[in-house]
Amino acid sequence: MIHHTIKPGKITASEGSSVNDDQIENRAGLEMAIYISDEWKVSDKLNITYGLRGSAYSALGPGDFRTYDQDGNTIATRTYKEGEIVKTYINPEPRISASYQLRSSSSLKASYTRNTQNLHLMSNSTSTSPTDLYVMNSNNIKPEIADQVAIGYFRNFKDDRYEFSAEIYYKDMSNQIEYRSGTDLRGNDNVEGDLLYGDGRAYGLELFLKKRFGKLSGWVGYTLSRTERQFTDINGGTWFPSKQDRTHDLSLVGIYKASKRWTFSSTFVYNTGNAVTFPNGKYQLKGKTVFYYSERNADRLPDYHRLDLAATLEAKPGKKLQSSWSFGIYNVYNRQNTYTLDFRDDPDDRSKTQAVRTTLFGIIPSVTWNFKF
Repeated sequence: MIHHTIKPGKITASEGSSVNDDQIENRAGLEMAIYISDEWKVSDKLNITYGLRGSAYSALGPGDFRTYDQDGNTIATRTYKEGEIVKTYINPEPRISASYQLRSSSSLKASYTRNTQNLHLMSNSTSTSPTDLYVMNSNNIKPEIADQVAIGYFRNFKDDRYEFSAEIYYKDMSNQIEYRSGTDLRGNDNVEGDLLYGDGRAYGLELFLKKRFGKLSGWVGYTLSRTERQFTDINGGTWFPSKQDRTHDLSLVGIYKASKRWTFSSTFVYNTGNAVTFPNGKYQLKGKTVFYYSERNADRLPDYHRLDLAATLEAKPGKKLQSSWSFGIYNVYNRQNTYTLDFRDDPDDRSKTQAVRTTLFGIIPSVTWNFKF
């Protein structure tokens, strides 16, 4: 059982400012869960694990809670006292997984799970920013529900030195949340009136190959996937990529044990850039530039990739103080991965537009001393 309190925002202005002090009402909620599971060995080859999780969430007062029509207009407001229950949601979350042994070194696995989400992170920017907002279930916001099925093939070979897996999955999601186009989060005390509700889906293929031991070990992981959403009032009701959609996701890890004391490692990661919305036009309004946006998440940030290298030197054995030195280089080839991409008028020609990229971390060397006694 968890008691949540969210403080959506507070505005403090200096004396003489044109902005007034303001504070958005806090929100409280009580999240509860109970679960039971069991494992059933049907035969020497078939194992089944099944269970049920009961999830409950109660939105609590104090505060004014509004009810909205389809256009986001307030049609009723009710005031609740502290601790008074506004709305309670109860959801069963069943799950079952089965493993069938084909041979001593290979198996098939299948699973079904349902999960609910009662706290929701809202963002209308291309990256995590201070304008992101957490909202909880309320009389308007329902729990997000995801049902996922997956089936995979798993195999060990070469005397268990290598392991391989291939898995496909499909996830169906309901009560997904997005902002209406043009929503401003800054000091918005009526954010629920700017929310839209729709459906989501995610599906893909995951491949994994690992060398488990030996002087050289490591693994390769690759995912080909799609994550999409559908809302009646966004993009004409057609499916569009969610912010988290990444078509390709690749990771390569290598670990080389050169001696009893020296270990070298490298990591390379690559993924498709996040889906974002770029302006496709602009106009002037009272001397200010206003950008025009059309299709939601129809564009992409540049692809992300990075190589890290590391070396670890273990102290000579037999000493009371056990220590090690780690030397690392983050982002070896100094890739300037895009964190945000903003648009502004060209200061030399306002009819033209500049795309301004923000990056966070280039190449970073590091030295770490670890010890235990």
